[in-house]
Amino acid sequence: MKKRVKHIAVAQFGKMLAAVYFVAMLPVLAIFLLAILTGVEVPPIGAGVVILFAVVYIVSVYLAGMLSAWIYNIVAVRLGGVEYTVNEIGSPAK
Repeated sequence: MKKRVKHIAVAQFGKMLAAVYFVAMLPVLAIFLLAILTGVEVPPIGAGVVILFAVVYIVSVYLAGMLSAWIYNIVAVRLGGVEYTVNEIGSPAK
């Protein structure tokens, strides 16, 4: 069965993309903050800069996601959107 994505909710796509990138960035952020807190020699940055970078990064990804979804919606109207195939599965057991 073929399906077609005709529209992407702009704000929702931005939120989802920002959340995915935030979770992906957590290990790196944790390593930097742990290094700063334990006094390990790190490049001359403070915890505030690391946190500021994380916030700016997530806001940027959110805005880029919204822009991507908005552009997709404009192009999908003219070209029909992305097609994908799905399989039907049996109903869940009762």
